[in-house]
Amino acid sequence: MKNRLVRNTFYLYLMTGVKMIFPLITLPYLTRVLSVNDYGFVAYVKTFTSYIQLVLDFGFLLSATKTIAILFANKSTDQMEKIGRVVGDTTCEKAILAFLAGIVTILSALFIPILQENFLFTLLYYISCVITIFLPDYLYRGIERMEYVAVPYTAAKTVVVVLTILLVKNDSDLLLIPLLEIAGNSVAAFVSLFFFRKLNIRISVSGFRKWLDDLIDSGIYFVSNFATSLFGAMTTIVVGIYMSKSNVAYWSICMQIVSAAKAMYSPIANSVYPYMVTNKDMKLIHRIVVIVTGPMILGTVIVLFFGKKILMVIGGSDYGYAGYVLKFLLPVLIASFYSMLYGWPVLGAIGKIRETTVSTIIAALIQIIGIFILVLTKNFNLITLAICCSISETFLLVIRYYIFIKARNDESIKYLV
Repeated sequence: MKNRLVRNTFYLYLMTGVKMIFPLITLPYLTRVLSVNDYGFVAYVKTFTSYIQLVLDFGFLLSATKTIAILFANKSTDQMEKIGRVVGDTTCEKAILAFLAGIVTILSALFIPILQENFLFTLLYYISCVITIFLPDYLYRGIERMEYVAVPYTAAKTVVVVLTILLVKNDSDLLLIPLLEIAGNSVAAFVSLFFFRKLNIRISVSGFRKWLDDLIDSGIYFVSNFATSLFGAMTTIVVGIYMSKSNVAYWSICMQIVSAAKAMYSPIANSVYPYMVTNKDMKLIHRIVVIVTGPMILGTVIVLFFGKKILMVIGGSDYGYAGYVLKFLLPVLIASFYSMLYGWPVLGAIGKIRETTVSTIIAALIQIIGIFILVLTKNFNLITLAICCSISETFLLVIRYYIFIKARNDESIKYLV
């Protein structure tokens, strides 16, 4: 079982790394061939569609993964039939959400000027998100066979990165960026669905009433994930409303660094989650904390002393100020790993689902109130925004760890004393 966990973690790292690290590979190229304003526009649309992606996921990476993990562990005679029904229902539920997200995208473009400037670009990015509903990563996470989705996804995205560098030469080539994303996601989805044949999974569906029930059940996971996204995506949206495109570009590049760091964390949490659902081995959690703390300290020192130079190397000489802003986001980089680990993998696995969601909502409200105060008092700038984000992320960690401490006397859980 531990070997499966290690293998699943590796492929989760591979897929998550592709999602977050590959954009960092193209980032230095795009910041140099595109103007600061147009790069800010591209970054803004990507941020907006990250909300669309969050709606399409709707907590299924937690709820559907949990259901499939339990079914797979039970080894019943109709095991694969039940798993196939979960996959079919989840796909239909995502299709419903995709339709609703399309309506929201059109309405948003009517009211947000930066989205109006090139609506076709926004629409194409929306389509690239919709295609991901056919990437059943929740299935492969649940049965701990992430290679079936990670390998084709990595191959397809590698080609996308290469073609982006070869074909995008200036601002006039903007539309090629979402078109290549559509092609990459389509190939990855086709190949990952092909592996259904190896697993002998036959897709079936239940009906609208079951889909509605599933959406309600997944809603609590979605609320938690949506609130968590406020730490990154929402802030970029607000910056785009109150600041210039250049500030959007500076903030976006900082958020890419933060997202890349979180991408290094999330495979640990995501791979541990199904294991914790069935084993609840808290000693493993503590071992992970000990192992990760050393590299975390090293990363903090590097950002403090070399943050500005790193951002100038990544984005070019025009992005030095972003390195200064990044230093004020250090608490986010540090606290986010521990708050993520003590979230669903720990609190969720021991039945503290409501508490996990409430903790995220409280932290999100702290950030929203903080941003509102900054705007109201005319103190809204990138530095004060970074401080606000750091405060809310730290509060999230403190709240979740407090809940964990209160629950540690539960005799049904193997805590490390």
